[in-house]
Amino acid sequence: LLGMLEGIRLEDRGPLFPGSSCFPLSPDNKHKTDYKYHTRGKHDQLSMIFNLLGTPSEEDIARLEREDTRRYIRCFAKREGEGLRSRFPHVDHDTVDLLGRFLHFNPQDRMGVNQALEHPIFSEVRLPEKETMSSSLVSLDFEKEPDLDEVMLRDYFRSEMKKFRMDEQEKLRQGGA
Repeated sequence: LLGMLEGIRLEDRGPLFPGSSCFPLSPDNKHKTDYKYHTRGKHDQLSMIFNLLGTPSEEDIARLEREDTRRYIRCFAKREGEGLRSRFPHVDHDTVDLLGRFLHFNPQDRMGVNQALEHPIFSEVRLPEKETMSSSLVSLDFEKEPDLDEVMLRDYFRSEMKKFRMDEQEKLRQGGA
């Protein structure tokens, strides 16, 4: 989102949380089940997130469904986080506000789509009269997978991209774009 705005510096265009590992998806082979080992890594994805946004409250952790997840999150040292303003001191208030509302740990506390569309940042570009609503809830097949891993997720993405590509090729064959 920030990278699309006028005046954003080149160094701002990159991952917000540039971690290189995320336990348990990419554990160190010598420490496959050692939660605490992974919470101390400088490049762990959750460490990067918590360094910027702070660790979740005990109330938010208690809302997590799985006990092993709650136990893992509690292994991280409590911290307030540097805040988005520290990362983007030159970006206007509305932009940082919108991003911050999307990044709450607890999904129930995050800004919803309708709220986001009403945010001041979109006031000059939004055309409500051209918006359409889906007649049904959008459901992604991979969200239903109980044991989703990286290989399966990549397969789902690949399959979805193939469908899009076939649709585009069919439009071209029919003489339109």
